[in-house]
Amino acid sequence: MKYLGLIILMVALSNTFCQDSPDTDKITHRPPTVAGAFYPADADTIKKWINEYLSADEPLLVEGDIIGLVVPHAGYVYSGWVAGKAYRELKGRKYDDVIVISPSHSKAFRGASVFKSEAYVTPLGVAKVDLELSKEIANVFTDVKFSLDGHSWSEGRAEHALEVQIPFLQIIQSGTPIVPIVMGTQDFETTDELVKAIVQSVKKLNRKVLLIASSDLSHFHTQKQAEKIDSPLVKAFSKLDYFKIAMNLYQDKWEACGGAPITVVMSAAEQLGANSAKTFLYASSASSPYTATDTSRVVGYFSGALYNDNSGQLKILPDLTDEDKKVIMEIAKKAVKSAVLNSAIDVDESKISERLNDEYASFVTLKEDGMLRGCMGQTFTTSSLINSVIEAGRLASTRDPRFNPVSEKELNKLEYEVTVLSRMKKILDPEEIVVGRDGVYIRLENSGALFLPQVAPEQKWDRTELLENLCRKARLPNDAYKSTKAELYVFQAMIID
Repeated sequence: MKYLGLIILMVALSNTFCQDSPDTDKITHRPPTVAGAFYPADADTIKKWINEYLSADEPLLVEGDIIGLVVPHAGYVYSGWVAGKAYRELKGRKYDDVIVISPSHSKAFRGASVFKSEAYVTPLGVAKVDLELSKEIANVFTDVKFSLDGHSWSEGRAEHALEVQIPFLQIIQSGTPIVPIVMGTQDFETTDELVKAIVQSVKKLNRKVLLIASSDLSHFHTQKQAEKIDSPLVKAFSKLDYFKIAMNLYQDKWEACGGAPITVVMSAAEQLGANSAKTFLYASSASSPYTATDTSRVVGYFSGALYNDNSGQLKILPDLTDEDKKVIMEIAKKAVKSAVLNSAIDVDESKISERLNDEYASFVTLKEDGMLRGCMGQTFTTSSLINSVIEAGRLASTRDPRFNPVSEKELNKLEYEVTVLSRMKKILDPEEIVVGRDGVYIRLENSGALFLPQVAPEQKWDRTELLENLCRKARLPNDAYKSTKAELYVFQAMIID
């Protein structure tokens, strides 16, 4: 803990001696504010440390075009080696720009702030800002603004989470312009607007960019607790499931101080061509080989990449056998019966294959005499497919608000259909929806609704009718899907009947 105290003292001293003139509008270069605290103040020492973190003797792990990275932002002695596992993968790669996105730890403000000045400075020199791309990104939405909010060096404590990434870039991507962005709010709306602003602007200016999310994970738990909290997030990252990450962060089930930067980079990277994700390293402050800390109060870190592997896309649905599907249907029926009769459910564990223990959301649809009798499920899950089917069956039979609960006398009359869902994929253009293949989810402010892929063909809807009925289901105006603030996601499904 003595090292932690030293770091805090050095931060305080750094902020005291690195203050600049309050008239920041006249200053074009942001000076280093946490050099000598979060990372060394001496250029030669910075180079020595970072080159060690880059592990020159280890083979590179990613084949394909890297579009995004997730890296931690603690003091280098704690997390620099974890960040280095990602940055080393950039060796020999060239980009037009690097867009770095961090949370704001020091100042509260609405939206996201795109740095409005010319450069970030570290002891390694000047990292120039691409003002053309920066202004373009800040010109799409009101809450994504051209500003010094979150970047200031003269208003109390200066933000470290973005600055600590710059020395890595100055070594591994020397001379590449940057676009620094700090997120003051990490809500769904800010995240959505920043994704759209980045993707639209990058495509408009035809830039080849690298996106970097700066984030630590859980804070101040025991080592064992931290691993339990963080491992599901890291697993979701490896499956490119930014929707699941965002929802679990929103529900406070997972922790990441830069959770929105992570989901922004994941989503935007996919829009720009990423189809795979790879985690390089998960560790904690107690794991660092560069400083001693105990395991009773740790911070979690991980590094990973979003890239195009030139081989298609991630597997989005499970590979189920006919026997697996038969077990799923049996479980769905047992779940409905147990809910209706308020009895225990009997699951034969010997029939549950490893495939059925993977995490997939599901819906259970009930019909009686060909008419819908209930349909409920999840948009995401952190449980096994079997458990999600059990939950969906219970919900469909007793909790669908459109119907009375199923009665005991109806049990023998029910027809069953189980739909296994892929992850949610964000789309920026409704024209991307393929009727019959895609299920669709819409979210606008506090309203949301979902249609399974089979609904539109059953109702003989075209794409416009599908979207209008989806808006109506969410109790929104029929054309709400056209709003720039509307979020649209598609997913695919495996139907078992």
